[in-house]
Amino acid sequence: MRTIDIDFDIHRLIQLERRSFDEPEYVALRRLLKLGPPPEDETPQKDKSMRPWSKGGITLPHGTELRMEYNGILHLGRIADGMWEVEGHREKSASGAASAVARTRDGGKVNINGKAYWQVRRPGDTDWTPYADLKRKR
Repeated sequence: MRTIDIDFDIHRLIQLERRSFDEPEYVALRRLLKLGPPPEDETPQKDKSMRPWSKGGITLPHGTELRMEYNGILHLGRIADGMWEVEGHREKSASGAASAVARTRDGGKVNINGKAYWQVRRPGDTDWTPYADLKRKR
């Protein structure tokens, strides 16, 4: 499989087309381009060694869905191979991910405590859990 550079608008379109966080981006892109599903022999094998993210006694498995609302904007992401992957950013922490995507009302960058904003939905969960409640639920 080859990689290509895309701009933010194309990335967002692909992300909006995805039907779940587990669906690979290339499947959504094939749907947008009306190419149909990939042939079985072209489907990349999932790497079963994807790492969870862990810090301070909290562990979030690979594939955990993330969401955060800041200044009326909903930001979505997931834990991917031990990292917080949000809107094209890969960060090592909740605060790093929150600060990477959150903006002031006039578009300025902010440095915020992500623990206060993120909610998570681990694989197999049906409900969202505030990150701040995770230590209490261990």
